[in-house]
Amino acid sequence: MSAPSDTAYMVDLATFPVPDYSDTEHETWTRLYARQRELLPGRACDEYLAGLARLELSETRLPRLVDISRRIEQYTGWRLTRVAGLVENDDFFTLLAGRCFPSTDFIRKPDELDYTPAPDMFHDLIGHAPLLTHSRFAAFFERFGHAGKAAFASGHPATEWLPRIYWYTVEFGLIRAAEGLRIYGSGIVSSPGEVLHSLSDAVTRHDFDLDAIAARDYDIWHMQNDLFVIDSFDQLEDDFAAWCREARLG
Repeated sequence: MSAPSDTAYMVDLATFPVPDYSDTEHETWTRLYARQRELLPGRACDEYLAGLARLELSETRLPRLVDISRRIEQYTGWRLTRVAGLVENDDFFTLLAGRCFPSTDFIRKPDELDYTPAPDMFHDLIGHAPLLTHSRFAAFFERFGHAGKAAFASGHPATEWLPRIYWYTVEFGLIRAAEGLRIYGSGIVSSPGEVLHSLSDAVTRHDFDLDAIAARDYDIWHMQNDLFVIDSFDQLEDDFAAWCREARLG
């Protein structure tokens, strides 16, 4: 499916102007990237690390969204579009259903290295973009978009459930690997504090259960002390498809 043409968030990255990043902004990217490159091996899942390698990100210069988008598209047909910040729910789900992920093109301030309440391009490109190259995760994410479109169009109760599912999978998901627990959630892999916290004894880990996730609230202002663990990305896609059928979301 091609990206929708009727959303205000679609831009042609090939013609959209690239910001003139300052030396300070490049240095912020360098510091953030170096820290995560040190932390993620042995903690992030292999699928994520393979996706990160596919993006061919510079360690010292802020990337162009158009370059990253083209690399992602080679693997799964997904693309990036540029947004100024958070996207409204109906537009966000429409973009995902069209295999298009909204990314910012600005970097956080140097005094926000450890945490920024709003997404920046480090979170979007380091956190989200790598798994967009993985076919099963990408298929789950597209289905998630279709489910959200259907829910918000009809006033379905899933308008409350889907943000929770997004939080505990896309943002803060863990996965079992042969070597032990690994991280795949973007909110974890882009945060040094969450990387270490998520695999520590301070966290209660639950088997993957979409009904339980849909009923669980979350708090964006604190470290996450309850996380859900998938066995594989096949399980994530298959269980979500079954959940959508049960919820009459397609």
